[in-house]
Parts: sequence; structure tokens; C-alpha cells
Amino acid sequence: MTESEGVRPEFPAQPPAPQGTPPRRGGVVRVLRALVLLLLFVGIPLICLGLFVFLSTGYRYSALREDYVLEHTAPPRDPPPGMTRAKAVSAAEASLAKIRPKGVFIVIDRVKNLLHLREGDAVLLTAVISAGAGSVLDDPKTGRRWVFDTPAGRFYVKGKRENPVWVAPDWDYIESGEPIPKRHSDRIQEGMLGEYALDLGGGPPGYMIHGTLYTRLLGKNVSHGCIRVGRDDLRVIWKKVPVGAAVFMY
Repeated sequence: MTESEGVRPEFPAQPPAPQGTPPRRGGVVRVLRALVLLLLFVGIPLICLGLFVFLSTGYRYSALREDYVLEHTAPPRDPPPGMTRAKAVSAAEASLAKIRPKGVFIVIDRVKNLLHLREGDAVLLTAVISAGAGSVLDDPKTGRRWVFDTPAGRFYVKGKRENPVWVAPDWDYIESGEPIPKRHSDRIQEGMLGEYALDLGGGPPGYMIHGTLYTRLLGKNVSHGCIRVGRDDLRVIWKKVPVGAAVFMY
């Protein structure tokens, strides 16, 4: 029967491949195990020793010299043509001096609820305060909305009042669920603002630095936007801060 009739031709069988000796794996495993043990008992202690020596030096980023930091973090810029580097530095310092407030000024941190009374680089007073709560009040009858937050920016002391009285706005009655009085005299409340109040200008109207009856809440964001200060700190601020002083709130 030929191949064309569907029968495959027979070929001689191939001789079996010679079977060699399988590789010995036990030696390789022992070598790897020895390397791991060497790393555990030698490498890790050396790393820990290096960290201990590094930390024991007391090295920290704040210990870097200012000239070293400037040299390695910001490449020096060439001064303008015709001006030496010393003159350029003097010109920059003069520009900064124009921006810096003159005399006493106030810096208020609304997040940490701190007021810093400063004069130049000196800190005259650090007071714990209460800034705006950031809450929202809606009037369901009229659709009015109030956001009780302390604004950020640069302001100034517009005026100073001793024994100030507070004329309660509509939101005070809406918040407490009381009817809004029709007579203006019924809105006047004495003692709510403490002994003194410093009215702020340069921004939205109505914001003040004043005293508080709720001294236990100082350090928390609970006010309706004004800056509440304790009695003793407010007395210092009243004496040292003149009308026109700059107030920075952030």
C-alpha cells in the first residue's frame, strides 16, 4: 500500500536520550540560607548602628546655617546692570521696610485662635481668642442667610470704644428662636462686648475685636465672626493699639 493510499511510512525509532545525573540542589539551598543568615546577623545590626550614630549627632535641618541653605537651595541671582550685590540687597530691604507696618500691629491666626500683638519683630503679647465658627444660619421666612466666619486679609483699627453696647441684629433673635423686636431700644444689650471694643475697617462692616462673657470658650471657633478676647489681654490691647493700626487675619 502506497503513501497516497493513506498509510504513513514507518521511520526507524529514535534512540532514547541519555539520562544524565540530575543537578544537586541541596548545596545551592545551603548557600542561599547562609547568605540570608549573614544578612540578618550582620547587615541589619550595622544599619541600626549607623542610624544610632547619625541620630546621636543631633543633626537636624534647623541646624543648617542660613548661608548654607541659601547656597544649596536657591542659586544666586545677578544684580541689575550697574548695581552691585550689596546695593541690590539694600534696595530689597528698603522695599520690605515700606511694606512692613509702622509701630504696633496685630496678627490673628483664625485656625489656632491666637492673637499676636507685635511691634516690628518683637511680640508684645500672645492671646488666646475665639474666631468665627464658620456656621451658617438660614431664615426660613425671608430666605436670608448668614455665614458666621471671620474674614481673612489686611484690616485696620477704625475706632476704639470703652464700655461698648451691642445692638443685636436680626440673626441673634432668629438663632435663639425669639421674635425680632420692633423697637431699636429693645435690641441694645450692655456688657456683651466686655470692657472695650476695637472696630475694624478695610473689610466687611460690623467686625470687632472685643471682650466676652464666655471666657471658657476661648481657644475655640465659636464666635459669629468677631474676635473675642479675654479681659486681661483685652486691656493690654486697648492700651497699646492705636487707631489706624494694621490688623492681619489669616
